[in-house]
Amino acid sequence: MTIVTLTTDFHGHYVGVMRGVIKSLSPATEVIDLSTEVEPFDLKGGAFILCSSYKYFPKGTVHLVVVDPGVGTSRKAIAIKTKNYVFVGPDNGVMAPAAEEDGILEVYEVGKGFLEGREVAPTFNGRDVFAPVAAFLADGGDPRELGKQLHRFERVEFKRTVGGDFVFGEVIYADMFGNLTTSIREQDIKLSGSMVVTIGEKGFKARRAETYADGKEGEFIVLLGSAKHYEISLSNGNAKNSMAARVGDKVTIVRG
Repeated sequence: MTIVTLTTDFHGHYVGVMRGVIKSLSPATEVIDLSTEVEPFDLKGGAFILCSSYKYFPKGTVHLVVVDPGVGTSRKAIAIKTKNYVFVGPDNGVMAPAAEEDGILEVYEVGKGFLEGREVAPTFNGRDVFAPVAAFLADGGDPRELGKQLHRFERVEFKRTVGGDFVFGEVIYADMFGNLTTSIREQDIKLSGSMVVTIGEKGFKARRAETYADGKEGEFIVLLGSAKHYEISLSNGNAKNSMAARVGDKVTIVRG
């Protein structure tokens, strides 16, 4: 039995229909929602969720990703075969960080030949393109049958620049508690003690903490999240709302 995971920025019956298509075409496949709560059009947030999660599934899992602001346009539909997994989704960069981390072997475009005879709605490629491709691959289908091999594809990048006592990065994800995940990783810089954090144009003092509970009421803390990226949190509050922060905002952290 193969697993197909779903990562999308839409909810409700749309997700259910995609599950139904996959199960109709590949009844033995197990379909698991990785996340159906990606913020609308949020490629970086979707990329972070996928990159921090894909490796916890068995080898051979097909990761289906539909965060697709360009649905119905000329953007390509692709499948990326890596050392341990297959990623299926739009060619807009959302799958790149995870696929590159696992090690890309081959990339194929989903061509007209594979879709021949299928009715494809320009507003719901998740149902009519990506779900059938995921089911085909989960059943052991050869990615080469999808279409031509690609040697160039789009990439979402998590930006960071490290100096002596400072590091520049960006907000790449905000969770339901308002904690802000940054592109800055433990391997980029070791943070401890007090620091000054700037998000966009707003600066504030913060302190390195190990857990969310380490902060005092209303105190900004910086801690290392489970994905080994630094997070900015407001103790017993919501850092995202307090700072009016959004994914893509620039982040600067200065030590001392």
